[in-house]
Amino acid sequence: MARHLPAFLIHKRIMIPSDTESSHESSRNSSGNRQDSETPRTHCIRCGTCCLKGGPTLHLEDRDLLAKGIIKRSDLYTIREGETVFDNIRGNASALAGEIIKIKGQGKGYSCIFYDECQKGCRIYENRPVECRVLKCWDTKDIKAVSGKNRLARKDLIPPDNPVAQLIAAHEQRCSYLALEKLIERIGGPDANETLDKVIEQLQFDHHLRSVVVERSPLANEEMDFLFGRPLATTIKMFGLQVRQKDKGFLLTPIAQ
Repeated sequence: MARHLPAFLIHKRIMIPSDTESSHESSRNSSGNRQDSETPRTHCIRCGTCCLKGGPTLHLEDRDLLAKGIIKRSDLYTIREGETVFDNIRGNASALAGEIIKIKGQGKGYSCIFYDECQKGCRIYENRPVECRVLKCWDTKDIKAVSGKNRLARKDLIPPDNPVAQLIAAHEQRCSYLALEKLIERIGGPDANETLDKVIEQLQFDHHLRSVVVERSPLANEEMDFLFGRPLATTIKMFGLQVRQKDKGFLLTPIAQ
């Protein structure tokens, strides 16, 4: 059945609040700069600001943390190529080139999953990722030096002959953001109904693939955001659209301005 959207829907990218390439870089604005009128900071005062703003992006150097089980795949999520992210260093939002892997937040919040707010400390401090080790909110040159370099990707953790890698490849082929954006750009055109059906097909494939993998393999549901990125039904908001499930299907509507 064809789905209809208002003809005045204008395609544009918007930000999803948690999509940052390096949440640590932004922490200096709310913690480091508070010292401007006081004695310049020279050490961490355990305010927790950097950890409360989200987990770090992982780098190749962090692979050992997963190999040793200190960080698990269920602790991670992937921001895939083409997702809109905010670059805290450059101060602008853009489509991500390549992909990045980040540590999840706690529940629906942004606080790093390893942050202990009661103790004002990190649960894996002695084995924290490289971005956490180099971060000094009072002096950001070290975090700037590593930002954007040697980032960890799923291919660095999953061998190409692993069946899971093949599932990831199939998902990327069917559900890439480049393909999705091209479809959304055609909404409102002469083939709007057909285009909307194709968008819905992508949403359904993304949704059902996760369900089938969890049902038919030993992989946990908590690993799906690492393996396939966050659900398209969530990230499609960056295109100004929202999804509701109706009668076991999807209803696509524009986000109210």
